[in-house]
Amino acid sequence: MKRCKTKYPGVFYREAERIGGAGIEQVFYIIFKKDGKNQEEKGGRQFADDMTAARAARIRGERIEGKRLSRKELREQQVKDVWTIKRLWEKFQDEKTLKSIKTDESRFNLYLLPYVGGKEPKDLIPLDVDRLTKKALKGKSPQTVKLTLSLLRRIINFGIEKQRCKPMTFKIKMPTVNNIVIEDLNQKQMAKLMKAIADDPYPDVAAVMSMALFTGMRRGELLKLQWADIDFDRGFISIKDPKGLSP
Repeated sequence: MKRCKTKYPGVFYREAERIGGAGIEQVFYIIFKKDGKNQEEKGGRQFADDMTAARAARIRGERIEGKRLSRKELREQQVKDVWTIKRLWEKFQDEKTLKSIKTDESRFNLYLLPYVGGKEPKDLIPLDVDRLTKKALKGKSPQTVKLTLSLLRRIINFGIEKQRCKPMTFKIKMPTVNNIVIEDLNQKQMAKLMKAIADDPYPDVAAVMSMALFTGMRRGELLKLQWADIDFDRGFISIKDPKGLSP
């Protein structure tokens, strides 16, 4: 396209089709020297950027004085200022020395990266978490879901702590996980256990083991027992400050 001069040194424009409307608009450019080399940069469009020759001249002056970044530099700076979940995770890996980091890495790549990796924490909405749990984590155990959501929360909290991102606008609801496993001994196993207790060379230890087996008392409760806590006549044992019960 033909260059058209303006009354401002180092400022010219080209004519191009108008963006967002019919007709032609002027696209302003600036020319200046940087590090001994001629530089040509786009200043902006007449209507789309509300640019004029005078404004382009001011931009040129600021670029020469080093007070203004180029459009490319501004875009690069904006990218640097965006802390996505993926970018926070990379920093999280660098600064955290956890034994579980390899497991976390696998969990992140499988579940979090495809669904929320490119988003900033402040832009996450409940629907993002719903999609994560219903698609990426579909069919997974409640424990896997909980650990994955917990990892997401840890990454975001890390970013907030380091002042690299703004917090989410909602709280992540964790699934309820029941990790209680009850396993009963069969008759053969019970017989072996009873024989081992009976054959124990230390009778006091054997007595404690038998007491724990037949009463279900915890170790701390057993060790705190006194003779006054035992009612031989009625067959009762009084437990002081039992765990899990409010006073």
